[in-house]
Amino acid sequence: MLSKNRRVPRVLFPEVIKSGKSFHSGLFSVRVSPSSDSRISVSISKKVSKLAVVRNRTRRRVYSALREFVKPGLYLLTGRPGVEKLKGEELKEEVSKLIRSIKN
Repeated sequence: MLSKNRRVPRVLFPEVIKSGKSFHSGLFSVRVSPSSDSRISVSISKKVSKLAVVRNRTRRRVYSALREFVKPGLYLLTGRPGVEKLKGEELKEEVSKLIRSIKN
């Protein structure tokens, strides 16, 4: 889990959504906005699972996978249905594929 000072505060969500660029992969969508520091927010909706336990576990695993890939900027990452079924290396591979698409 990331510390609070590394997460995107809700007051910045509209700014990132309005001015950020969108990128998509099979199971994730991300909006990226330029910034001098790196801040991340992960959202897993009830479309993924009705159970909060599953959504929170998935969110924590995505935060963990994102740690090694993120460069400076504001990132709003949204999980799509099916992301809760990914395990370890599959999740890291999906996240790295998405981050690589941002760099291009």
